[in-house]
Amino acid sequence: MTSSWTTGRAVFRPRLAAAVVGVLAATVSAGTADAEPAPAPGRALVVLGDSYTANPPCDAVLVKCSDSNSTGLRACLHGPTSWPVQLSGLMGVAAEDFENNSCSSATIDTGPVTSTGQQVAGRDGYTLAQEAIEAARDGSFGPRTQVVAIQLGFNDAWPKDDAITADATRVFTCVFNVLEGCDENAVAEGRWPALDAITGTAFADRIRKVVDYVKYYAPNARIELVGYPEVAPEGASEWCFDFLGLVHWVQPRARAMVEFWNRLQDAQRDAAGILQIDFVDVKQATSGHGLCSADPWFNGFLDPQINLAGLPFHPSPRGDAAVAATVYSHVAQTH
Repeated sequence: MTSSWTTGRAVFRPRLAAAVVGVLAATVSAGTADAEPAPAPGRALVVLGDSYTANPPCDAVLVKCSDSNSTGLRACLHGPTSWPVQLSGLMGVAAEDFENNSCSSATIDTGPVTSTGQQVAGRDGYTLAQEAIEAARDGSFGPRTQVVAIQLGFNDAWPKDDAITADATRVFTCVFNVLEGCDENAVAEGRWPALDAITGTAFADRIRKVVDYVKYYAPNARIELVGYPEVAPEGASEWCFDFLGLVHWVQPRARAMVEFWNRLQDAQRDAAGILQIDFVDVKQATSGHGLCSADPWFNGFLDPQINLAGLPFHPSPRGDAAVAATVYSHVAQTH
């Protein structure tokens, strides 16, 4: 069944909309965006995001995070307890009224090649524009659309055209780098993204085209920019990793890693204000349950005590429940 919420109508000029559609389509290859989508009634809930959103039942080492029997975004696995799935349940949205295009390794706009032609290995995920175009082709944006939730940013290069990202390989390298650690010096040494480049203005500029597109084609929808859960307290310098539920590894020099998430939080909040959309702060709901806490709401590696099948450093089912409830509190209406 579908919910019966109401939302405010966005005001958007047709000429601007036409320009937005053209630019958005141009951000993906000609083979995937060769025509403007036809008008559609829309689906109640549309989710665009990365692995923190999809939270697939895999560890990316022993179990792949994609379905070899499917192609495109349909090959992206979604965990049964991921926050979008839990949110759809809270909203009472039927499966056919729910479009979940989140995918592991997804980015806002970071591709495998920089503007100077440098090829960067491992950066082959879908972009926000590609996820949005697929949703449009499925007829998911329309007057019936109630909620469009977006959660992205940690897989991106900062600054935009840089070759350095906080990818899984770089995270593990920092975590186990006993000699150098991953404090702020890691930025100057080219081992971690530039923290000063993560700003609200930069974030807003990078998602603006998709946000404007959604405002026009889904004028009644609430656009929710969803933040990330708390990985560590604000002033922390440690990063923890649990292996098989037996080994608890602590990297005491991880200030740059922690600050990266703090900067993302601030940038997302500021970007939401600039674009006049809603920011969902999930750090408060997950406070005290970071990676190094006594009760972490994150997966370890093959940890049977928390979640045997789950991506390390990603939310456990309990963490996803807190995120889903927080997003729901932003969009639910009192009857």
